[in-house]
Amino acid sequence: MQSCSVMLLVILLCQGLGIFAKDIKVDFVDKPATISYNFFSGSYEVMLAFKIAAVGPQNDQPTVTGLDVKVDKGKDFGVGVTARVSRGGTAGELIFECGNQDRCNSIKKFIDLDNSVVHKTVQFVPVGLHFGRFESLRADNSASRPALGEVVFQQHSGNSISFLQNWEVYAEGFGFPTRITGWRLSSLTKDRSCKLIFQATKFDGTVQKGTYKDFQVRGEDENFKLRVGDAESGDLTGDMKLHDNMEFSTFDRDNDKSNESCSETHGRAGWWFNACGSHSPNGIIVAEKDLGKADCREYCSSRSKKEDKRICWKATKLSFTCV
Repeated sequence: MQSCSVMLLVILLCQGLGIFAKDIKVDFVDKPATISYNFFSGSYEVMLAFKIAAVGPQNDQPTVTGLDVKVDKGKDFGVGVTARVSRGGTAGELIFECGNQDRCNSIKKFIDLDNSVVHKTVQFVPVGLHFGRFESLRADNSASRPALGEVVFQQHSGNSISFLQNWEVYAEGFGFPTRITGWRLSSLTKDRSCKLIFQATKFDGTVQKGTYKDFQVRGEDENFKLRVGDAESGDLTGDMKLHDNMEFSTFDRDNDKSNESCSETHGRAGWWFNACGSHSPNGIIVAEKDLGKADCREYCSSRSKKEDKRICWKATKLSFTCV
């Protein structure tokens, strides 16, 4: 297998008090590509491993939050190409979304014959975090951390992404190509002045929205505990304050205040459950044809005090801003 040359790029990273740019290099690992079945997306993919390292002093290592991928036109391998970055930001995989096994076998054979074709056609783009997609976060390397515009960290519609994941997947990030990371969310909001924006859409098209003060997510050593203050504005059904000071829970890590696992009773989705609280925006979105007979507790929903029942949502979006 031919070795690949180094690709240099600029990547946004979080270090110290600011998010700023550093030069890094990406080296493809000198080993064959692998084929794996992604049970979240229900399809096969080819993976080509790479390592990430800083260009410069060893004591000034970056933490890479993600890489976007661009492929030269006409040389796109006929499939989608994305990148996954490890939690520590020092390694990752180039992913070819080939779908079926036959196509994956063809792509793997082509890459293994001469993987130099990959680094000749693929470019990595500097990115930051936006819901699971990545896009640039503008910031300065200044003594005080800069303000952040609206950053979307959850967007759920059409069940295109499954939020029925275990603890490790939530912590490290998931999605295809989206990536939601608990540790990254914590690094951007911890010990800052932030506001949470919760938007939900009903099946009749009505959009409700609530803005809440004092939003932050603590570190994994505190199980990504949520802090959220009083509502500042909006008409969102449910009481977000019921989830304040709650640790994050998944079906395999029960940190809620209930005698039973709220994740299990709310469709196995992860969330900051209380006992079990008012909101569950990460559950499966119920099929509209089943709306009248569905128990909304098992789906993406919130509890309405006014109507004394749970409301099934067609879509939800969570974001935050910081000053």
